[in-house]
Amino acid sequence: VCGMDRRTIRTRTDELLKDVELEEAAKRPLKTYSKGMLQRAGIAQALLNDPDLLILDEPFTGLDPLARIHFRNLLKKLRDRGKSIFFSSHELGETELLCDNVAIMKKGRCIYHGPVDRLAGDGGGNLERLFLEVLEKGGVS
Repeated sequence: VCGMDRRTIRTRTDELLKDVELEEAAKRPLKTYSKGMLQRAGIAQALLNDPDLLILDEPFTGLDPLARIHFRNLLKKLRDRGKSIFFSSHELGETELLCDNVAIMKKGRCIYHGPVDRLAGDGGGNLERLFLEVLEKGGVS
């Protein structure tokens, strides 16, 4: 790992395994991990260098409900520490809970980008319902 000594790597690894709740499985080979465990291991790996920008593709895939809650809390903690987090997701409920801004894509084109609360902040519906509305109309009213 670029620019990190062995001790820092070990300390950081131990912290991250705790954060993603893989402490007990740390000595097991990755091939014995479930899909959700592999997803959490990948998250820990992405965080090893403490990046300012985190780019994730479908980070909630394969996570059980409890792991989703823990991962959501971890992302909120990172956001509160000033980290920028960019992720793609079909899990609109998670998106609504985590994101300040969203972009909605249709056939490779961005048909909306802006604050989440502009779509769902009125309490009149959730992001999933409003997403369908945007797709049908081709934009936000």
